[in-house]
Amino acid sequence: MKTILRVTMLLVLGGLCWMPLAAQDSAMSAKPKAAKPAAKPKEQQAAMPMPKPAPEMTKMIKMMSGSWTVTEKHDPNPWMPTSGTSQGTAVLTPGPGGLSLVEKYHSSGAMGKFDGLGTMWWEPKAQVYRSAWCDNMSPNGCDDSGSSKWEGDKLVGTMQGEVNGQKMMTRFTYSDFKPDSFVMTMEMGPDASKLQKAMTVTYTKAGAMAEKKKAE
Repeated sequence: MKTILRVTMLLVLGGLCWMPLAAQDSAMSAKPKAAKPAAKPKEQQAAMPMPKPAPEMTKMIKMMSGSWTVTEKHDPNPWMPTSGTSQGTAVLTPGPGGLSLVEKYHSSGAMGKFDGLGTMWWEPKAQVYRSAWCDNMSPNGCDDSGSSKWEGDKLVGTMQGEVNGQKMMTRFTYSDFKPDSFVMTMEMGPDASKLQKAMTVTYTKAGAMAEKKKAE
């Protein structure tokens, strides 16, 4: 009899011990499932690859960037009825990402004080360089400077405009590229068959001219 009573007590006590544990398991199973981690913000997602300069742009920057002294020789043209000369400086630097070339130009002399700012870039679809130019002598402030491309070892560009109300074509030719100099020749006329030389600008690396005079 005592044995039966003892077994019964053990079963009762065991049941009492399991009750809290069962309740705890039930409560844990009733808890909501953890939410999925939020998606990463856009700025943490993979960024779009940045464009790389075209080989044509890299070539232009390599040949023309730097600080230069400039000497202008003016032939009689629609802006100047007589010839003359001017002196100045030009600084050509790569634009953002090396995707363009920016020129800051200043001179004074036969044409008075001249200040200009230009940008050139490569247009892959048209396979030409495009450019824009701003200066203190342009009625519009800035103009589309047309397009240019390499013709052998010369960079040749053309643009259309007006001078004194008449249509005028202008051709720019960059040539004679050397480590410390190059030349820009500007021709003007009513059309391509009647172009006449208007100005020749010689770019010389800053300091190179002084070194040359010192050597002489």
